[in-house]
Amino acid sequence: MSGTTNRRVQYLAGICASLAFTFTGATISWSSPVIPKIKSGEVNIQLSNEQISWVVALAALGALPGCYIGQVLSERLGRRRTVCGAAVPGIAGAAMILFTKTAEVMYVARILMGISNGITAVVSMFILITDIQVIPESPYYHLKDDRYAEAKKEFMIIKGCKDSKWADQQLGLIRVHVRESMENKSTLKELLCKVKYRKAVYIITGLKIFQYMTGSLAIQSYLEIIFTQSSSISGPYVSIVYGFVQLGAGVGATFLAGYFGRRVLMIVSCSGVALSLTAVGIYFFLQDYIKINPETLSAISSLPLIGVLGFNILYAVGIGTIPYIMQAELFPINVKTIASSAATMISCILNFTVTKSYQSIKDVFGHYIVFWIFAGIAYIGVVFVYFLVPETKGKSLEEIQEFMQGPRHLEAQALNVTEATAKRDDE
Repeated sequence: MSGTTNRRVQYLAGICASLAFTFTGATISWSSPVIPKIKSGEVNIQLSNEQISWVVALAALGALPGCYIGQVLSERLGRRRTVCGAAVPGIAGAAMILFTKTAEVMYVARILMGISNGITAVVSMFILITDIQVIPESPYYHLKDDRYAEAKKEFMIIKGCKDSKWADQQLGLIRVHVRESMENKSTLKELLCKVKYRKAVYIITGLKIFQYMTGSLAIQSYLEIIFTQSSSISGPYVSIVYGFVQLGAGVGATFLAGYFGRRVLMIVSCSGVALSLTAVGIYFFLQDYIKINPETLSAISSLPLIGVLGFNILYAVGIGTIPYIMQAELFPINVKTIASSAATMISCILNFTVTKSYQSIKDVFGHYIVFWIFAGIAYIGVVFVYFLVPETKGKSLEEIQEFMQGPRHLEAQALNVTEATAKRDDE
């Protein structure tokens, strides 16, 4: 019997899935270098600040129908085909942007690009929630439709296993979970109304608010404009540094979450994000409201860079990544899919709200108010995580569900699984 996982296959699958997010990152970051060119007249299109805010925000709004499309297609076509198909509306939108000269066409293009992002996001979350026990996605997909031979073939490739008997044993356990999940699928109404899911819904909703309402997407979308208005540092160079720092921090978060735990990292992350955004807000307050002399302002010209990069690092190692993990851990298997879809849709709405309101709040109240609003939300996040979010590091799914639903619900669920398994054995 061999339980050795074929790491090369899994790493390759992970790399391929990550490549799908390359377009997502490009869609989000596209506005940062383009907006200064539009304002300076370097490109052959003229947009007002209001129109620019719509161009930035509509990608997030387009992701909303993309989530629904991704959910439907992944069930009918499978994850791999759906991820590949996600590129179609995105490529169409990118082609439209290359040749457009009107704001209206650009709106449509950004919506199409957002649809691609939504499909990619929801399918990737499906992969995460089905892989929480190293359950490979393809066997899961085949077992869902009772294609046992295909599931076994994929399982043995991914696991690097040649022991057919051991593979049958493992697939038997997986099939029990899959059937239980399919037989007890819950609707969105049940997810929101049943008491046993309420604690998980509150926690994940709160984490999503702090994940997106602290302004990560808005800052990334308007990055070059922020630095054009705050210092002599080149915007394009800042964007490059920002991207590399984000990559390094994201990779580091994977190891830190396993070492320190989810809760501690999120408290540190929210605290650091709040302080970093406060610092950036102070700079704009001194520059735009107090209007201190240029010599004094020059002495603190590095404050926005330090603040934004500090935000980038501390956001990526905690509140920017861990809610996705906890989203997969806190919900029982029968509601994971619908909960994932709902959480992703909430993310789209929050992203649209933040990116659309950024420009308006800045124009009316000033840049410093925008950053202090983001900082204030992060400060509230520290309190929320400290008092309400459980630590899930090192805990089994059963232990987590005992905390979330109580021991009585767990005992009832275990009894149902035992009875269902016994009934299948008799059959």
